[in-house]
Amino acid sequence: MHPRDIDPRTCTAEFLNEMTRGLQGKPSSLAMLPTFIETAAAVQADRRVIALDAGGTNLRAAVVSFDGEGRPIVEWLARHRMPGAGEEIGREEFFRALASFVLPLADVSDRIGFCFSYPAQMTPDRDGRLIHFTKEVKARGMEGELIGAGLARAMAEAGARPPSRVVLLNDTVAVLLAGRRVVPGRRFDGFIGFVCGTGVNSSYVEKNSAITKAAGLAGFAAGGSQAINLEAGSFGKAPAGRLDDEFDAGTELPGKYRYEKMVSGGYLGSLCLLVLKAAARAGCLSPDAGRKLAGMPSLSTKDVNDFLLYPDAGSGPLDGLAAEDARAASILLDRLVERSAALAAAHLCAVLLKGGGGSDPRAPVRITADGTTFWQMKDYRLRVEARMRAFLVGKNERHYEIAAVDDAPLIGAAIAALTN
Repeated sequence: MHPRDIDPRTCTAEFLNEMTRGLQGKPSSLAMLPTFIETAAAVQADRRVIALDAGGTNLRAAVVSFDGEGRPIVEWLARHRMPGAGEEIGREEFFRALASFVLPLADVSDRIGFCFSYPAQMTPDRDGRLIHFTKEVKARGMEGELIGAGLARAMAEAGARPPSRVVLLNDTVAVLLAGRRVVPGRRFDGFIGFVCGTGVNSSYVEKNSAITKAAGLAGFAAGGSQAINLEAGSFGKAPAGRLDDEFDAGTELPGKYRYEKMVSGGYLGSLCLLVLKAAARAGCLSPDAGRKLAGMPSLSTKDVNDFLLYPDAGSGPLDGLAAEDARAASILLDRLVERSAALAAAHLCAVLLKGGGGSDPRAPVRITADGTTFWQMKDYRLRVEARMRAFLVGKNERHYEIAAVDDAPLIGAAIAALTN
């Protein structure tokens, strides 16, 4: 579980192999889901679309357009509680609630881009069938339902003009699209969407000819391309320790999302607490620290970050540790954050190499990153980039830049609606 156990060449090669196998329909821990979202079309200026972003227990709705220089204009932004968040509802109630968020905007545009960050099987018409809800959202009878079609039906039943098109996409694809908007004077040789927050995942652009497993590509140009959703949290080839196995066994879905449980903010705090308790039992911390940790029910990733950033703040669950215990705990937690960054770096290097772009320094690949773990965890971005730059030399040399885009899921959803 030490960062040095993450060999960049081996881990990147394993990621690449799983990506290729997933595209071919062979057994793989990476689903490599076709999204049917094309990414090359120009974004039409001065045309409004409705953009929705559902990524957790909240949903945002807005009207988005782009000016002549490609800058986004976000209007009438509203935040709502996600239907079914915290209290179970039925299928029709879910779609009626969803439609009610869109109805005030329905006269502005007949096209909707919907960033829907729950597991869904995308369809060639850019809709998607829900596999199952996550993140505490509960709605009966929703599995297998077409989300876009259900929303359009509910709007029609409410007496509104139904949308002419609803384009569904997940957050990594939306982030990718948000990063590909026009940057005056710049050109890029590829785009990647990377989300590292509560969860971890990525998307990139793949040639249709390489997606040999996919049904429904007949209507797409053989020489064309589309965004691929890796479902990277399921990667199963990363080195794992005994405490990783113990932690996994105590999660809601043992054996699944092993990579996500080592990397993402949704799990990192809980894993850190388990490691600290094991360290206390092994005598690496004092008996007083062991008693304190034994009575600690939980530790969030934010708690870990605050402890690493502000060790003398005098607040938080780890406050009160003796100096030597605090020092030892800081080292252990820092190593786990470093390992997370090492795994994220191997992930991004594999996606860069698979996409094939970035060989010319004048036209790098643009990686648009979103998520609090990547941008707010102590030195996380620096750790990731240091490992990427050490690996991307010689025959693997690639040029890239990492960027952030405000409101990336909404912006990407609007671009999808305008270009697909």
